[in-house]
Amino acid sequence: TRRLLQLAVLALLAGGVQATSSALARRHGGDAHDAHDDEGEVDCYASGVDDWHKGLHIGAIFIVLAASGLGVFLPVLGHFVPQLHMPRTALTLGKHLGTGVIIATALIHMLPGGYENLGNPCIGSRMGDFGGWPGTLAMMAIFAMHLIEFVLSNHAMGKHAHSHGLPADLAAPHHDAEARAATRVENDSTQTASLRVDSHAGELEKPQDENCDAVAVHTHHNHVHGASFINADAMTMAERHRISTYILELGICLHSVIIGLTLSVATGSEFKTLLIAICFHQFCEGLALGSRLAEVQHRKNAFLRAALSAAFFMLVTPLGMVIGIGIRYSYAPSSPASLIAMGVLDSLSAGILLYSGLVNLLAEEFGTL
Repeated sequence: TRRLLQLAVLALLAGGVQATSSALARRHGGDAHDAHDDEGEVDCYASGVDDWHKGLHIGAIFIVLAASGLGVFLPVLGHFVPQLHMPRTALTLGKHLGTGVIIATALIHMLPGGYENLGNPCIGSRMGDFGGWPGTLAMMAIFAMHLIEFVLSNHAMGKHAHSHGLPADLAAPHHDAEARAATRVENDSTQTASLRVDSHAGELEKPQDENCDAVAVHTHHNHVHGASFINADAMTMAERHRISTYILELGICLHSVIIGLTLSVATGSEFKTLLIAICFHQFCEGLALGSRLAEVQHRKNAFLRAALSAAFFMLVTPLGMVIGIGIRYSYAPSSPASLIAMGVLDSLSAGILLYSGLVNLLAEEFGTL
Protein backbone atom coordinates (compact mmCIF):
# COMPACT_ATOMS: atom_id res chain seq x y z
CA THR A 1 0.00 0.00 0.00
CA ARG A 2 2.83 2.39 0.84
CA ARG A 3 4.50 1.68 -2.51
CA LEU A 4 1.26 2.30 -4.39
CA LEU A 5 0.74 5.57 -2.52
CA GLN A 6 4.28 6.71 -3.35
CA LEU A 7 3.79 5.95 -7.04
CA ALA A 8 0.44 7.74 -7.07
CA VAL A 9 1.96 10.84 -5.48
CA LEU A 10 4.85 10.72 -7.95
CA ALA A 11 2.45 10.55 -10.89
CA LEU A 12 0.49 13.50 -9.52
CA LEU A 13 3.70 15.48 -9.05
CA ALA A 14 4.68 14.73 -12.64
CA GLY A 15 1.31 15.98 -13.79
CA GLY A 16 1.79 19.13 -11.73
CA VAL A 17 5.21 19.79 -13.25
CA GLN A 18 3.86 19.23 -16.74
CA ALA A 19 0.91 21.52 -16.01
CA THR A 20 3.27 24.21 -14.74
CA SER A 21 5.56 24.00 -17.77
CA SER A 22 2.62 24.14 -20.17
CA ALA A 23 1.10 27.05 -18.29
CA LEU A 24 4.40 28.96 -18.42
CA ALA A 25 4.73 28.35 -22.16
CA ARG A 26 1.18 29.47 -22.77
CA ARG A 27 1.66 32.52 -20.60
CA HIS A 28 4.70 33.64 -22.56
CA GLY A 29 2.86 33.03 -25.80
CA GLY A 30 -0.21 34.82 -24.52
CA ASP A 31 1.83 37.85 -23.43
CA ALA A 32 3.40 38.06 -26.89
CA HIS A 33 -0.02 37.88 -28.58
CA ASP A 34 -1.47 40.47 -26.19
CA ALA A 35 1.41 42.86 -26.91
CA HIS A 36 0.80 42.37 -30.64
CA ASP A 37 -2.93 42.98 -30.18
CA ASP A 38 -2.27 46.27 -28.39
CA GLU A 39 -0.37 47.55 -31.39
CA GLY A 40 -3.32 47.10 -33.69
CA GLU A 41 -5.88 44.74 -35.12
CA VAL A 42 -4.70 41.17 -35.69
CA ASP A 43 -4.23 40.14 -39.32
CA CYS A 44 -5.71 36.64 -39.51
CA TYR A 45 -3.88 35.85 -42.74
CA ALA A 46 -0.45 37.18 -41.78
CA SER A 47 2.27 34.64 -42.60
CA GLY A 48 5.91 34.22 -41.80
CA VAL A 49 7.85 34.11 -38.54
CA ASP A 50 9.75 37.12 -37.21
CA ASP A 51 12.97 36.96 -35.18
CA TRP A 52 13.64 33.36 -36.20
CA HIS A 53 17.07 32.04 -35.13
CA LYS A 54 18.26 29.41 -37.60
CA GLY A 55 21.08 27.89 -35.54
CA LEU A 56 19.02 27.67 -32.35
CA HIS A 57 16.05 26.04 -34.06
CA ILE A 58 18.18 23.50 -35.92
CA GLY A 59 20.10 22.68 -32.75
CA ALA A 60 16.79 22.16 -30.93
CA ILE A 61 16.00 19.29 -33.32
CA PHE A 62 18.96 17.30 -32.00
CA ILE A 63 18.23 18.28 -28.38
CA VAL A 64 14.67 16.97 -28.62
CA LEU A 65 15.91 13.89 -30.53
CA ALA A 66 18.33 13.08 -27.69
CA ALA A 67 15.74 13.62 -24.94
CA SER A 68 13.16 11.45 -26.72
CA GLY A 69 15.67 8.70 -27.52
CA LEU A 70 17.07 8.61 -24.00
CA GLY A 71 13.62 8.28 -22.46
CA VAL A 72 12.26 5.58 -24.77
CA PHE A 73 15.41 3.47 -25.17
CA LEU A 74 16.34 3.27 -21.48
CA PRO A 75 13.57 0.77 -20.62
CA VAL A 76 13.94 -1.14 -23.91
CA LEU A 77 17.71 -1.63 -23.62
CA GLY A 78 17.43 -2.32 -19.90
CA HIS A 79 14.97 -5.11 -20.63
CA PHE A 80 16.79 -6.82 -23.51
CA VAL A 81 20.47 -6.14 -22.74
CA PRO A 82 21.66 -7.83 -19.52
CA GLN A 83 24.61 -5.47 -19.12
CA LEU A 84 22.24 -2.48 -19.08
CA HIS A 85 19.71 -4.03 -16.75
CA MET A 86 17.88 -1.46 -14.62
CA PRO A 87 16.22 -2.06 -11.23
CA ARG A 88 12.54 -2.87 -11.54
CA THR A 89 11.69 -0.12 -9.06
CA ALA A 90 13.37 2.49 -11.26
CA LEU A 91 11.44 1.33 -14.33
CA THR A 92 8.18 1.35 -12.37
CA LEU A 93 8.78 4.88 -11.13
CA GLY A 94 9.66 6.05 -14.63
CA LYS A 95 6.57 4.39 -16.08
CA HIS A 96 4.23 6.14 -13.66
CA LEU A 97 6.08 9.41 -14.03
CA GLY A 98 5.27 9.19 -17.73
CA THR A 99 1.68 8.23 -16.93
CA GLY A 100 1.18 11.45 -14.99
CA VAL A 101 2.72 13.48 -17.79
CA ILE A 102 0.52 11.88 -20.45
CA ILE A 103 -2.71 12.53 -18.51
CA ALA A 104 -1.64 16.09 -17.70
CA THR A 105 -0.73 16.69 -21.34
CA ALA A 106 -4.21 15.64 -22.44
CA LEU A 107 -6.13 17.67 -19.86
CA ILE A 108 -3.93 20.74 -19.39
CA HIS A 109 -2.09 21.19 -22.68
CA MET A 110 -3.97 19.62 -25.60
CA LEU A 111 -7.64 20.10 -24.65
CA PRO A 112 -7.32 23.78 -23.63
CA GLY A 113 -5.32 24.30 -26.83
CA GLY A 114 -8.26 22.92 -28.79
CA TYR A 115 -10.67 25.35 -27.11
CA GLU A 116 -8.27 28.22 -27.70
CA ASN A 117 -7.81 27.50 -31.40
CA LEU A 118 -11.42 26.64 -32.25
CA GLY A 119 -12.68 29.62 -30.24
CA ASN A 120 -10.42 32.12 -31.97
CA PRO A 121 -12.30 35.12 -33.45
CA CYS A 122 -10.47 34.64 -36.77
CA ILE A 123 -12.51 31.46 -37.40
CA GLY A 124 -15.72 33.47 -37.38
CA SER A 125 -18.86 31.40 -37.96
CA ARG A 126 -17.12 28.55 -39.79
CA MET A 127 -17.64 26.19 -36.83
CA GLY A 128 -21.18 27.40 -36.14
CA ASP A 129 -22.41 28.72 -32.82
CA PHE A 130 -21.51 25.51 -30.95
CA GLY A 131 -18.64 26.08 -28.53
CA GLY A 132 -18.16 22.51 -27.35
CA TRP A 133 -16.38 21.11 -30.39
CA PRO A 134 -13.10 20.30 -28.59
CA GLY A 135 -14.86 18.24 -25.92
CA THR A 136 -17.01 16.54 -28.54
CA LEU A 137 -14.00 15.62 -30.68
CA ALA A 138 -12.09 14.34 -27.64
CA MET A 139 -15.08 12.19 -26.66
CA MET A 140 -15.33 10.82 -30.22
CA ALA A 141 -11.63 9.92 -30.11
CA ILE A 142 -12.12 8.09 -26.80
CA PHE A 143 -15.04 6.08 -28.20
CA ALA A 144 -13.12 5.35 -31.41
CA MET A 145 -10.06 4.10 -29.50
CA HIS A 146 -12.22 1.86 -27.33
CA LEU A 147 -14.03 0.47 -30.38
CA ILE A 148 -10.75 -0.22 -32.20
CA GLU A 149 -9.26 -1.96 -29.17
CA PHE A 150 -12.46 -3.95 -28.62
CA VAL A 151 -12.66 -5.16 -32.23
CA LEU A 152 -8.97 -6.05 -32.48
CA SER A 153 -8.98 -7.83 -29.11
CA ASN A 154 -12.00 -9.93 -30.03
CA HIS A 155 -10.44 -10.75 -33.39
CA ALA A 156 -7.27 -11.88 -31.61
CA MET A 157 -9.32 -13.96 -29.16
CA GLY A 158 -11.12 -15.75 -31.98
CA LYS A 159 -7.89 -16.36 -33.87
CA HIS A 160 -6.14 -17.90 -30.86
CA ALA A 161 -9.22 -19.94 -30.01
CA HIS A 162 -9.25 -21.56 -33.46
CA SER A 163 -5.51 -22.18 -33.45
CA HIS A 164 -5.67 -23.97 -30.08
CA GLY A 165 -8.56 -26.29 -30.88
CA LEU A 166 -11.20 -24.83 -28.58
CA PRO A 167 -14.77 -26.07 -28.84
CA ALA A 168 -16.83 -24.86 -31.76
CA ASP A 169 -19.35 -23.09 -29.49
CA LEU A 170 -16.49 -21.09 -27.90
CA ALA A 171 -14.15 -20.56 -30.83
CA ALA A 172 -16.86 -19.65 -33.34
CA PRO A 173 -20.01 -18.35 -31.63
CA HIS A 174 -21.43 -17.32 -34.99
CA HIS A 175 -22.02 -20.96 -35.97
CA ASP A 176 -25.58 -22.15 -36.33
CA ALA A 177 -27.14 -23.22 -33.02
CA GLU A 178 -28.67 -26.35 -34.50
CA ALA A 179 -25.29 -27.55 -35.77
CA ARG A 180 -23.79 -27.11 -32.30
CA ALA A 181 -26.69 -29.01 -30.74
CA ALA A 182 -26.31 -31.86 -33.21
CA THR A 183 -22.60 -32.07 -32.43
CA ARG A 184 -23.29 -32.28 -28.69
CA VAL A 185 -25.89 -35.05 -29.18
CA GLU A 186 -23.49 -37.06 -31.32
CA ASN A 187 -20.68 -36.60 -28.81
CA ASP A 188 -22.93 -37.63 -25.92
CA SER A 189 -24.03 -40.77 -27.77
CA THR A 190 -20.39 -41.69 -28.45
CA GLN A 191 -19.50 -41.29 -24.78
CA THR A 192 -22.54 -43.30 -23.63
CA ALA A 193 -21.74 -46.15 -26.01
CA SER A 194 -18.16 -46.41 -24.81
CA LEU A 195 -19.26 -46.44 -21.16
CA ARG A 196 -21.69 -49.25 -21.82
CA VAL A 197 -18.99 -51.38 -23.45
CA ASP A 198 -16.66 -50.86 -20.50
CA SER A 199 -19.40 -51.58 -17.92
CA HIS A 200 -20.39 -54.88 -19.60
CA ALA A 201 -16.76 -55.96 -19.49
CA GLY A 202 -16.78 -55.29 -15.73
CA GLU A 203 -13.50 -53.40 -15.90
CA LEU A 204 -14.56 -49.79 -15.79
CA GLU A 205 -11.43 -48.10 -14.45
CA LYS A 206 -11.65 -45.30 -11.96
CA PRO A 207 -9.78 -42.18 -13.05
CA GLN A 208 -6.63 -41.46 -11.14
CA ASP A 209 -7.59 -37.81 -10.73
CA GLU A 210 -11.13 -36.77 -9.88
CA ASN A 211 -10.71 -33.61 -11.88
CA CYS A 212 -9.13 -35.19 -14.93
CA ASP A 213 -12.30 -34.61 -16.93
CA ALA A 214 -11.82 -30.88 -16.37
CA VAL A 215 -8.29 -31.11 -17.72
CA ALA A 216 -8.84 -33.32 -20.74
CA VAL A 217 -12.16 -34.47 -22.21
CA HIS A 218 -11.79 -36.56 -25.35
CA THR A 219 -14.70 -37.22 -27.68
CA HIS A 220 -14.88 -38.52 -31.20
CA HIS A 221 -15.17 -35.09 -32.77
CA ASN A 222 -13.81 -32.57 -30.24
CA HIS A 223 -10.59 -32.43 -28.25
CA VAL A 224 -10.72 -29.94 -25.39
CA HIS A 225 -7.56 -29.50 -23.33
CA GLY A 226 -7.28 -27.43 -20.17
CA ALA A 227 -3.82 -26.32 -21.26
CA SER A 228 -5.37 -24.90 -24.43
CA PHE A 229 -7.63 -22.68 -22.36
CA ILE A 230 -4.67 -21.46 -20.32
CA ASN A 231 -2.44 -20.84 -23.34
CA ALA A 232 -5.22 -19.15 -25.30
CA ASP A 233 -6.02 -16.88 -22.38
CA ALA A 234 -2.36 -15.93 -21.92
CA MET A 235 -1.90 -15.26 -25.64
CA THR A 236 -5.10 -13.22 -25.75
CA MET A 237 -3.89 -11.06 -22.86
CA ALA A 238 -0.55 -10.61 -24.63
CA GLU A 239 -2.36 -9.60 -27.82
CA ARG A 240 -4.48 -7.08 -25.93
CA HIS A 241 -1.37 -5.66 -24.31
CA ARG A 242 0.26 -5.29 -27.73
CA ILE A 243 -2.82 -3.56 -29.19
CA SER A 244 -3.15 -1.13 -26.28
CA THR A 245 0.56 -0.31 -26.48
CA TYR A 246 0.37 0.56 -30.18
CA ILE A 247 -2.75 2.67 -29.57
CA LEU A 248 -0.83 4.52 -26.87
CA GLU A 249 2.04 5.12 -29.29
CA LEU A 250 -0.41 6.38 -31.93
CA GLY A 251 -1.77 9.03 -29.58
CA ILE A 252 1.66 10.09 -28.38
CA CYS A 253 3.09 10.35 -31.88
CA LEU A 254 0.09 12.29 -33.20
CA HIS A 255 0.45 15.05 -30.65
CA SER A 256 4.26 14.91 -30.86
CA VAL A 257 4.06 16.08 -34.48
CA ILE A 258 1.89 18.99 -33.35
CA ILE A 259 4.23 20.13 -30.58
CA GLY A 260 7.21 19.77 -32.91
CA LEU A 261 5.51 22.06 -35.44
CA THR A 262 4.56 24.52 -32.69
CA LEU A 263 8.12 24.63 -31.35
CA SER A 264 9.63 25.33 -34.78
CA VAL A 265 7.51 28.44 -35.39
CA ALA A 266 7.98 29.82 -31.87
CA THR A 267 10.52 32.58 -31.25
CA GLY A 268 12.14 34.49 -28.43
CA SER A 269 11.48 33.58 -24.80
CA GLU A 270 8.47 31.49 -25.80
CA PHE A 271 10.76 29.20 -27.82
CA LYS A 272 13.17 28.64 -24.91
CA THR A 273 10.37 27.89 -22.46
CA LEU A 274 8.70 25.51 -24.90
CA LEU A 275 11.99 23.74 -25.60
CA ILE A 276 12.58 23.00 -21.91
CA ALA A 277 9.00 21.86 -21.38
CA ILE A 278 9.00 19.64 -24.48
CA CYS A 279 12.32 17.97 -23.60
CA PHE A 280 11.05 17.07 -20.14
CA HIS A 281 7.73 15.98 -21.53
CA GLN A 282 9.27 13.81 -24.29
CA PHE A 283 11.66 12.14 -21.85
CA CYS A 284 8.85 11.19 -19.44
CA GLU A 285 6.53 10.02 -22.21
CA GLY A 286 9.40 7.98 -23.62
CA LEU A 287 9.85 6.23 -20.25
CA ALA A 288 6.19 5.25 -20.14
CA LEU A 289 6.07 4.11 -23.77
CA GLY A 290 9.43 2.32 -23.64
CA SER A 291 8.37 0.35 -20.55
CA ARG A 292 5.27 -0.83 -22.41
CA LEU A 293 7.19 -1.67 -25.58
CA ALA A 294 9.70 -3.75 -23.63
CA GLU A 295 6.89 -5.86 -22.16
CA VAL A 296 5.16 -6.56 -25.50
CA GLN A 297 5.50 -10.24 -26.36
CA HIS A 298 6.46 -11.31 -29.89
CA ARG A 299 7.07 -14.78 -31.24
CA LYS A 300 10.32 -13.66 -32.88
CA ASN A 301 12.50 -10.56 -33.28
CA ALA A 302 11.09 -9.03 -30.09
CA PHE A 303 14.05 -6.69 -29.56
CA LEU A 304 14.07 -5.53 -33.20
CA ARG A 305 10.36 -4.71 -33.14
CA ALA A 306 10.62 -2.87 -29.83
CA ALA A 307 13.63 -0.92 -31.10
CA LEU A 308 11.82 0.07 -34.31
CA SER A 309 8.79 1.30 -32.38
CA ALA A 310 11.05 3.23 -30.01
CA ALA A 311 12.94 4.76 -32.94
CA PHE A 312 9.64 5.86 -34.51
CA PHE A 313 8.71 7.72 -31.33
CA MET A 314 12.19 9.23 -31.12
CA LEU A 315 11.99 10.62 -34.66
CA VAL A 316 8.40 11.86 -34.83
CA THR A 317 8.82 15.11 -32.85
CA PRO A 318 11.97 16.15 -34.81
CA LEU A 319 9.97 15.34 -37.95
CA GLY A 320 7.31 17.83 -36.87
CA MET A 321 10.06 20.38 -36.21
CA VAL A 322 11.50 19.86 -39.68
CA ILE A 323 8.04 20.40 -41.19
CA GLY A 324 7.66 23.58 -39.15
CA ILE A 325 11.04 24.90 -40.34
CA GLY A 326 10.10 24.14 -43.94
CA ILE A 327 6.82 26.07 -43.82
CA ARG A 328 7.87 28.89 -41.48
CA TYR A 329 7.65 31.57 -44.21
CA SER A 330 4.23 30.52 -45.51
CA TYR A 331 2.73 29.42 -42.19
CA ALA A 332 -0.15 31.66 -41.07
CA PRO A 333 -0.91 30.61 -37.48
CA SER A 334 -4.03 32.81 -37.21
CA SER A 335 -5.63 31.79 -40.51
CA PRO A 336 -8.96 29.95 -40.21
CA ALA A 337 -7.59 26.83 -41.90
CA SER A 338 -4.59 26.62 -39.54
CA LEU A 339 -6.67 27.28 -36.44
CA ILE A 340 -9.27 24.66 -37.35
CA ALA A 341 -6.63 22.07 -38.26
CA MET A 342 -4.63 22.62 -35.06
CA GLY A 343 -7.77 22.75 -32.92
CA VAL A 344 -9.14 19.48 -34.33
CA LEU A 345 -5.78 17.71 -33.99
CA ASP A 346 -5.34 19.02 -30.43
CA SER A 347 -8.80 17.79 -29.45
CA LEU A 348 -8.40 14.36 -31.04
CA SER A 349 -4.96 13.95 -29.48
CA ALA A 350 -6.37 14.88 -26.08
CA GLY A 351 -9.00 12.15 -26.36
CA ILE A 352 -6.50 9.50 -27.48
CA LEU A 353 -4.01 10.39 -24.74
CA LEU A 354 -6.72 10.56 -22.09
CA TYR A 355 -8.03 7.10 -23.01
CA SER A 356 -4.55 5.59 -23.18
CA GLY A 357 -3.38 7.25 -19.98
CA LEU A 358 -6.40 6.34 -17.86
CA VAL A 359 -7.36 2.94 -19.30
CA ASN A 360 -4.13 1.40 -20.58
CA LEU A 361 -1.66 2.94 -18.14
CA LEU A 362 -3.24 4.16 -14.89
CA ALA A 363 -5.90 1.47 -14.41
CA GLU A 364 -3.92 -1.43 -15.86
CA GLU A 365 -0.44 -0.71 -14.47
CA PHE A 366 -1.57 0.40 -11.00
CA GLY A 367 -3.76 -2.68 -10.78
CA THR A 368 -0.75 -5.00 -11.15
CA LEU A 369 1.33 -3.53 -8.31
